[in-house]
Amino acid sequence: MGLGRSLLVAALLLAADAAPRAARVELARAPRLALPRVVSPAPALAEARLRLPARTQLAIEREIDRAIERGEMPGAMVIAGNRAGVFFRRAFGLHSVEPRRPLGEDAVFDLASLTKAVATATGLAALVEDGRVRYDDLVAKHLPAFAAEDKRRITLRHLLTHTSGLPAVNAVPLSRLEGIATTTLLDEPGARYRYSDLGFIVLGEVVARAAREPLERFVARRLFEPLGLGDTEFRPGSGPRLVPTEREGEAYLTGVVHDPRARALGGVAGHAGLFSSADDLARFARCLLARGSLDGRRVLREETVREMTRALEVPGARVALGWDAPDEPATAAFSARSFGHEGFTGTSLWIDPMRDRFVVFLSSRLHPDGKGRIAPTARAIRALVAGAALDPEQPRVELGIDRLAREGFARLTGRRVALLTHAPARDASGRRTLDLLASAPGISLVRVVTPEHGLSASEEGAVPDGRDARTGLPVLSLYGAGASSRAWAGVDTVVVDLVDVGARFYTYVATLLDALESGRRVVVLDRPNPSGGLRVAGPVSRGVPRSLVDPHPLPVMHGMTLGELARFLAYERRIDPLPEVVPLGGWRREMRFEDTGLPWFDPSPNLRSPRAALLYPGIALFEFTNLSVGRGTATPFELVGAPWLDAPAVIQRVGPVAGVRLEVRDFTPASGPFRGQVCRGIQLGVHDPALLSPLSLAFALARALRQVHPRQWQYSGIGVLLRSDATLRALAAGASAEEVEAGFALELEGLAVRRRQWLLYS
Repeated sequence: MGLGRSLLVAALLLAADAAPRAARVELARAPRLALPRVVSPAPALAEARLRLPARTQLAIEREIDRAIERGEMPGAMVIAGNRAGVFFRRAFGLHSVEPRRPLGEDAVFDLASLTKAVATATGLAALVEDGRVRYDDLVAKHLPAFAAEDKRRITLRHLLTHTSGLPAVNAVPLSRLEGIATTTLLDEPGARYRYSDLGFIVLGEVVARAAREPLERFVARRLFEPLGLGDTEFRPGSGPRLVPTEREGEAYLTGVVHDPRARALGGVAGHAGLFSSADDLARFARCLLARGSLDGRRVLREETVREMTRALEVPGARVALGWDAPDEPATAAFSARSFGHEGFTGTSLWIDPMRDRFVVFLSSRLHPDGKGRIAPTARAIRALVAGAALDPEQPRVELGIDRLAREGFARLTGRRVALLTHAPARDASGRRTLDLLASAPGISLVRVVTPEHGLSASEEGAVPDGRDARTGLPVLSLYGAGASSRAWAGVDTVVVDLVDVGARFYTYVATLLDALESGRRVVVLDRPNPSGGLRVAGPVSRGVPRSLVDPHPLPVMHGMTLGELARFLAYERRIDPLPEVVPLGGWRREMRFEDTGLPWFDPSPNLRSPRAALLYPGIALFEFTNLSVGRGTATPFELVGAPWLDAPAVIQRVGPVAGVRLEVRDFTPASGPFRGQVCRGIQLGVHDPALLSPLSLAFALARALRQVHPRQWQYSGIGVLLRSDATLRALAAGASAEEVEAGFALELEGLAVRRRQWLLYS
């Protein structure tokens, strides 16, 4: 609601403001008062011990990436949390376009109309609590200029709820108190909701006079300093963390309020002028969720916060005292008890006491050309946070990227880097490795190189080269012929961070080998094998002819982390020097993905859970036969079926398989074989991942399918990924899973000896 009102204000500004832009800039050069601030350093950012599900995090990122691609803003900072702390914190895109700089998480933004709620309304609430004013006081009691006949019935409550009758704006030269006092009312006080910047300019004067000190000094002393809000102030001056807004003359407004009326008033006004960071606003929101207390220190009484944020019905709107309230509680992103505000520059703060959640969204949508918009994106993100079921935090394995960041990226300082990665490669808190390296000091990140499925890890087929929306870096797809020489040109270091699934035919193994053969220094940021480090299974392939699904002699499940696999491949292929591995912390070979405490991000479009990744090395073997493996359903690789399949008979022939339960389930895939057709299917329900052997399951299924459907099932397609003629012959002869596995036991023993010296973890 607030941003829509601000857009109305903007239109009125253009019509009413007769002062030329150059003249308005000069008004911003008013000398800054020497107001000492003593703000205790804010404590370390509190974590809520909860986190947004990975899918919600990805959905937030997609909303922001699309907005950036549409040119609606250069970047954004988002924080979500509850009274206990923060469960999502992320910066996206650019701080500025000239010069091109990534947005830091500590960026300071022009809050625009958030000033009304955070400073003026909350400051007035503190004065009410202190007994200096009452909400139903006449404005004239504090400002004699409002004793005129048409304005003497205006109360402070009218101003807070935008029902004073004052217009939205007037001409800039009349924005001082005297000019507003002579402005003609458009309605009788209390008769109609009409959003008004002028009303909050008046409220700012009331706060200053009742407090007997300037507005900026009072709110700093009474609110911001006790809360530890070190970035929240009027007229912040200059500094690299300040995010620019629109161009004025030869430069962008940076540290100078965008609103022309606030500038005319010297940068301090009740309706605009406040600057802040997302971390500060998160602390402010947590204080209101806790009814006026933060970190054991009470700043406002509970009844003060309750009264200030209670939803009120006024003619034409639903508001709180200085805040917006949901217009349609039944369809609002947050509950009917929620409250918030938006700002013209692209800012938003929304708080929901009923659901104990808040969302801070800060952008500079006016940079660089004043044409951006953020309302749909901010509201979509609020809805995503409001609707998410939070996951509890667990002790987490330290990833290679986490360790690299903890070391200050020292091993990459001064290097020209190509980063082989994709969106699922993130640190333990969910930030993309790409974003971390792009903003790391002392590193020249030249380009991004991607494997199959592209940077998003959601594409199928050939993916064209492009540019990353957030960082602006060129993106080159390595999936396909002829890209390799271009991928490594002009760099001295290749950093690899890929989410692999531990299967030889998953094409990221071939892509890793391409990077190792680049002739450059290679640094691998290690990640856990989602199936753990103990499972080594399947026949060892020949690796000849070399292909994306058979780049080197390996078993189907190699049982190595990405870093271990890189060391093993480099030694076997005589690549010198060996790659550097930034190792995992706290990972053990028996750990499956569920034990790591890490969020799951899909490494490819059809691996949507750790269960699917565990089943994949076995069930993917059936993809080149005439069976559907569930592509085009909600659970790929957890289904096997075909229109002709006698599922009950196959399940009966398979018999019990450790760790998995087979059940009859019909499904209709939306893609892949039998698209749009009802498939008689088998659901593969993993109930004990520790016991499940995906290859044993696959061999048992293959034997049962040969027995039940000897003519209909085209079994030879298994060989495309299996890459073992002897194993294929054993399956054709009807061998049991145990007999099939005995056929390649010696191969696995030999491989185990060769790989042992390259393992990094016990």
